[in-house]
Amino acid sequence: MTPSVSRISIRMVTRRAIPEDSRAIATIHVLSWQAAYQGVVPAQFLASLSVDQREGIWRQRLEQDAPRTWVIEEHGLVLGWINAGPSRDADAPSSTSELSAIYVDPKHWRRGVGQRLWSDTEEELRRSGFSDVTLWVLRDNAGALAFYRSNGFVDDGIEKTVELGGAELVEIRLRKGLGPLSGAGQRAR
Repeated sequence: MTPSVSRISIRMVTRRAIPEDSRAIATIHVLSWQAAYQGVVPAQFLASLSVDQREGIWRQRLEQDAPRTWVIEEHGLVLGWINAGPSRDADAPSSTSELSAIYVDPKHWRRGVGQRLWSDTEEELRRSGFSDVTLWVLRDNAGALAFYRSNGFVDDGIEKTVELGGAELVEIRLRKGLGPLSGAGQRAR
């Protein structure tokens, strides 16, 4: 992924995740869930999340190079990560991508890190030939919904129930058209 210049910080760099990022990804994954999902997901489930367990899962995934996962770092410190690629939804055409996860270390929330990470990934999805992107978000996750909607995602009317920590929660699907490549990312014709 080609880093783009950001108004927030030109020191932030988005790059492909490598197995050595597993610990940072796992830590951000757990801390973000515990902060963002308070009052949405059962507290006992959030308290049971294990960085060590997640690190093992992420190391295996990254060693297999299966997911399309990128990290954003500043001065060598991973601040957040994102996973996106072809949609996993049965009703999706091959031109539809999916943003399956985006998490930023809670210490770096509201600094533009998530915005920069999404903007760089959005360009990558366009370069990969996708025409739109979907994502699933918990209906009660107001912070995430505000972020996604501010980035042009809209509810497409599809929802599903998921079980987390013994609770049934509703996820809604959001969708966004990707449009043409921006100037810096356009292919030569």
